[in-house]
Amino acid sequence: MDMQELVQEDRRKMEIVWKQLSFWNYISFHFGYNFLEMMNMERINQRTNHIVGTNIRRLRLEKRLKNKEIITQLQLRGVEISTGIYSKIETGRNNPSVDLLIALTDILSCSYDSFFQK
Repeated sequence: MDMQELVQEDRRKMEIVWKQLSFWNYISFHFGYNFLEMMNMERINQRTNHIVGTNIRRLRLEKRLKNKEIITQLQLRGVEISTGIYSKIETGRNNPSVDLLIALTDILSCSYDSFFQK
């Protein structure tokens, strides 16, 4: 790798870290979670409330995208996910990872707020 490629890779990594911190800060502020405790979490729990999955599905349908199109875009962004797992996330039977939610904000052109609307 030459110097320019290394700089671009570093910028990409910093952008990912910044998005993750922004996400956790948003959750902490709006839902009263302790920011440092949340940094140890890797998934949003949908056990009793399926609002995140329901909103992911709603946003996908609003954009007229198929599950496979979303999964392809997620995989291109480095989020390893199968069609089965993605379907379970939309129905609330599986919990989305933070990386998945961050990637979905780009794919669906939405903010974090969109995932938590009632």
